[in-house]
Amino acid sequence: MRRLPVAVLALAALAALPAATAASQGPGYRVVVHPQNTTPSLSRSELTRLFMKKITAWPDGKTVVPVDQERVAPVRQAFSSAVHMKDSDAVAAHWQVLVFSGRDTPPRTLRSDDEVVAFVRENPGAVGYVSEGASLAGVRVVPTSK
Repeated sequence: MRRLPVAVLALAALAALPAATAASQGPGYRVVVHPQNTTPSLSRSELTRLFMKKITAWPDGKTVVPVDQERVAPVRQAFSSAVHMKDSDAVAAHWQVLVFSGRDTPPRTLRSDDEVVAFVRENPGAVGYVSEGASLAGVRVVPTSK
C-alpha cells in the first residue's frame, strides 16, 4: 500500500478549511417576526408548517402571514434547503400544483431583505427570513432549532 506524503495530506486539510468554516457560520438566514410577536422560538417543523400554510394562526390568534424571497435568491435557497429540506424550485413546484388545483396560494414573494424587514415591521402576523447580515431595524429575530 502506498502512503501519501504528509504535505499532500496537509494541503487537502487546508483546502477543506473554507468549507468547514462556512458551514460553521450558520444556516445563511435569520427568521424575523413583528416585535409584538412573543413566540420564543420555532423548530424546523414549525417553520415548514408556517410557510406551507399548515399553521394559519399564532398562539395569540393573529393570522400568520409568511413572506418568501425571490426563488433565485441565495437566502431563499438556504432557507428552503434547511427548513423544507427541498430546493427552492421544488417548493415552487409544490405551490404551482396547489395554485392550479385552486386549493391555495403561495406566500407573498418580496425582492430583498429590506422589503422583508419593512413588510414584517408593518404586519403583526408576518414571518419572514433574511440574510444573516441584513439590517433588522424594527423586527425581532426568532431563534430556530431542529
